Amino acid sequence: MIEHDRARLDAFRMAAMTADLVSFDLFDTLVQRAVWRPEDLFALVASSMTPPADRWFVAARGAAEASVRRQAGGREITLAAIYDVMRREAPPGFDPDAAMAREVALEIEGVAADPLVAEVFRAVVAAGRRVVIVSDMYLPGAAIEAMLERAGLVGHRRLYLSSDTGLTKAGGSVWPAIRTDFGLDREAGIVHCGDHPVADGTMARRHGVTPFLLTPPERRGAANRYPPTGDAVADLPHALLRRALAADRGDPYWLTLAYLVVAPAAIGMAGMIHAKARAEHRGVFFLARDGMVFQKAYEAAWRGADMPESSYVWSSRRCLNLASITTLEAADLDFLTSGVSELTVADYLRRADLDPGADEVTAALRRQGVNEATGVTGAGPRAALRAVFADLSGAIAGRAAIERRDLLAHLDALGLFDVKSLVVDLGWHGSLQRALLRLGATARGQAPDMAGVYLGTSSARVKGLAAEGFLFTDGAPAAAVAATVGRSYEVLELLFSAPESGISHVACRNGVAFPVRIEQAEEAPRLAIAALIHEAVVEVARAMRPYLRPEHVAMLRGIALSRLSALLENPDRHDAAHFALVPHAEGFGVSSYRPIVPPSSRLPVAAARAARTAFWPAGFMARLDPGSRFAVRAINRVHRRISATA
Repeated sequence: MIEHDRARLDAFRMAAMTADLVSFDLFDTLVQRAVWRPEDLFALVASSMTPPADRWFVAARGAAEASVRRQAGGREITLAAIYDVMRREAPPGFDPDAAMAREVALEIEGVAADPLVAEVFRAVVAAGRRVVIVSDMYLPGAAIEAMLERAGLVGHRRLYLSSDTGLTKAGGSVWPAIRTDFGLDREAGIVHCGDHPVADGTMARRHGVTPFLLTPPERRGAANRYPPTGDAVADLPHALLRRALAADRGDPYWLTLAYLVVAPAAIGMAGMIHAKARAEHRGVFFLARDGMVFQKAYEAAWRGADMPESSYVWSSRRCLNLASITTLEAADLDFLTSGVSELTVADYLRRADLDPGADEVTAALRRQGVNEATGVTGAGPRAALRAVFADLSGAIAGRAAIERRDLLAHLDALGLFDVKSLVVDLGWHGSLQRALLRLGATARGQAPDMAGVYLGTSSARVKGLAAEGFLFTDGAPAAAVAATVGRSYEVLELLFSAPESGISHVACRNGVAFPVRIEQAEEAPRLAIAALIHEAVVEVARAMRPYLRPEHVAMLRGIALSRLSALLENPDRHDAAHFALVPHAEGFGVSSYRPIVPPSSRLPVAAARAARTAFWPAGFMARLDPGSRFAVRAINRVHRRISATA
């Protein structure tokens, strides 16, 4: 809620404590709907109908209401009158009584109390003030009372509903009736809280009521670059975001990304997972940690009672890849020496649980002409590091065997290798799926039947894997890759991360497997953001669940791609400032952290280098003023030409 509204509510609360009567508007004041536009409810009602009644209903419902209003000549109408018109015009197969009951049920189920306005309402009621609720609404009184009870809004003396009384706020006729009912003369003080400038403002003031107007719902919340689509189901996240902002449930920036960017992507991908699991009769296994948000979306939005529960697999790049090693292959050396951060030889050794001071390790270092403090920053040191790991293949295989034993106990308890499995992760190369296939072959003597679903897979994906991406598969379409991971893998990894620490490996105690976590203080900002995002995804998934159909998967894919592209390709200073506060570590194991968007420098050469090495170059450039951006681009063009020549 914006600061203006906070101030108005504070003033209203003070005035209410001395007023003769206190009045609240209902919709968009005391309660908020779960739809972005009131008419979106018609599409949700129609979602339970069969063709052609569903399409007819969406258009006919609004037209019938308009017709009844014209005939009423300014008097309030009723829902029954609207459906009487529809009853006369309905196509075969349309049940008007069932549709009206469905509309009332969705209205009741979809409301929630505005937390700040409800707080004032409850305080005024508790103080013993006389409170009424006044609403111009066609729903019957019993439905409105059910809404209020569901929202926890009790203690008012009376509900003045235009469909019951025939009196309206919009025409002002309700206010003289209220004064008469409570024995109040024209001079008695009535204060009213609402949001409509005319019905709650001008007309109330004309009848001696002191109005306190809140911002209309369409203007609440911070502006963002993710406009509504016009589809009732797709725009549910916008309505839920409005509620979250009103409730001050977190930083508005991260809330907006959670509801409007991550939720559509996670729920759309979960729909793809559901379809694939059902069609191919596969058990579904979500890999820690990035798979967690997709599992929550899958369980909350898509999985039915006829489908088995999904499983969460304790895993990580280190956990699965190291444990899968039996003989050291080139791909294993690639994994052990992977990363672009400036690490020392000792850092790489510790990631594989090798002690740099052990006799066997120091001997290998001497043979390759390096020591534990050697920085791995060029081709020579990296080649030497690979040779060190090759020398230590026996020690690595021994450590892998220990970790593999306990990890397989966990995987066997989940039944991962006992069924046709579908493994789910964020992406991009399928290395965890490859490691699981190796582990299954080692444990069972043959590779398991395993397919993968990812947000996306790159053109460098491990060959031979059965895998599919939600946004793109194996780097196609190229435009989708360029607009998303091509801009920053790290931003996507943050948005879809889990609110838990990383896993080093799986261990067993008294026969019970558990994850050994890597807990680092630098993770605190990411953990807080992930918790907020996960809560939003589950809320949106539950709200969408009754209306989701297979055809919504493609729609959600398009929404996710357009909104991720809008963020990643065209960040502004606001984006850069928020991501600059979040440290990120690339690679695996215990890591050193640096900001996703590094601080800018006044020195053009230093700024140009920061732009080249930033996790999110576009985010870094957004921090710079126009002149600095021009200089950085010019310097880096020269740098690319020199590098290409060299």
